[in-house]
Amino acid sequence: QSRFDGQNGVVFFYSSGSVELKVPTGSVEISVVQGLNTPLKVKKVNVKRAGLKVVTISLKSIWDPRDDGWISGDHHFHLNYGGQYQLTPEDLFPMMAGEALDVATPQLANLHNRFGDQQYWGWKSPDNEPVIIFAQEIRSHFLGHLGLLGNKDLFWPWVWGPGYQVYNNDDRPNTVPLEFTKKQGGLSLYVHPFSGNDPFSEKGMRSIPRELVADAVLSKFDLLEIVCLWSNSLGTSSLWYQFLNIGVPIAPSGGTDVMNNLYRTMAIGTTRVYAQTNGNRDWDSYAEALKNGKSFVTNGPMLDFKIEKSSPGDVIDPSMHANWTLDLYSSINVDSVEIIVNGKVVWSDKGLNKPGSISYKGSIDLPSGGWIASRASGGKVKWPVMDSYIFAHTAPIWIDFIGSTDPREKTVSATKLLNLLDVSEKRMIEGYKNIPIPNLKAHYNEARNFLQNINK
Repeated sequence: QSRFDGQNGVVFFYSSGSVELKVPTGSVEISVVQGLNTPLKVKKVNVKRAGLKVVTISLKSIWDPRDDGWISGDHHFHLNYGGQYQLTPEDLFPMMAGEALDVATPQLANLHNRFGDQQYWGWKSPDNEPVIIFAQEIRSHFLGHLGLLGNKDLFWPWVWGPGYQVYNNDDRPNTVPLEFTKKQGGLSLYVHPFSGNDPFSEKGMRSIPRELVADAVLSKFDLLEIVCLWSNSLGTSSLWYQFLNIGVPIAPSGGTDVMNNLYRTMAIGTTRVYAQTNGNRDWDSYAEALKNGKSFVTNGPMLDFKIEKSSPGDVIDPSMHANWTLDLYSSINVDSVEIIVNGKVVWSDKGLNKPGSISYKGSIDLPSGGWIASRASGGKVKWPVMDSYIFAHTAPIWIDFIGSTDPREKTVSATKLLNLLDVSEKRMIEGYKNIPIPNLKAHYNEARNFLQNINK
């Protein structure tokens, strides 16, 4: 199966490492890459006559996160989604090997009027290698799209809200499937949450999923999809910072939202999350690390960030002064690296002007509470990056305890979120028109009371 990467205008396919191609005589250009950590290798071959010509291309990883206990996952894509092929779960094996991807949670496709791949619910790969767990996409389209990971049972219905023929009048908050997942021991996330640059602009406020803010404020879901090919990572991060600033420890996730059986589709794992499992390659270890924010998300660059030997998801003492180290590995150029404290950039430097690695170190004055993270962004997009711009972000390292806050930033963020909540509720009421929705209104009121108590 050939695929088309629309970002770079390249047709690509997977091989087991050895492939035989029939080509006309003349000049042939071969481009090879594996996952995000190998720089693109290009070799030109001149075929002068008929016969077999052996060409060898060696790939070398800039950094193999597996060596340091990190394994990677893509938590938002669809095996079959109305395309030209009908794939089976086994078809994911060469894709995951070709992308050096360890964990995949293909979501059962929700096409509004039909729900695909249900026959694969509960399917697992032999010996769980690689780890493949089928997940469920909930498109309560009007309120916001959800991903349910690791559930034992499917949630019904898959769709509801204004615009749907059957469940259009349902007064059913997204909290219903979110609580369903929590009781089943699964993980829940909001997918492709924001596609704009500024969630606090007039246009941006009307583009946020209507229930996202209320659910986040009340800690109703585990993960937020920070990197996705169909949303804006910087804009989504700006929104995520406000949740962290009020003490809600939502962890970052990554997913491509790729439809694997379509021709016009990027590679799975192009946007992904890495979780620190100390090398354990089972779902339970991975899911625990993911939920606890022992992670970073990326579409290319790799970040290894530590403060006094503490990594993302850990807690550091609220000492006034702390030393930090940051290692950046990348198979493509990266414009800048930054350290973020409670949503504000406190340090920045140039990144890499070519594939390779670079180390930074320094010290920082810590506030009494809150969080610290690092990010990398910018640079010319080329293979293996298939996103619109280069981006990576670590999960936060917490100061004093998980969910701690800086008092001033907490009140500022609460005020911002109150404004977003008001806009979201107004949009919700407009959509339901004259339909009674006491459950949804009560949910918004609970979130509003929570934020107002912060500002008292």
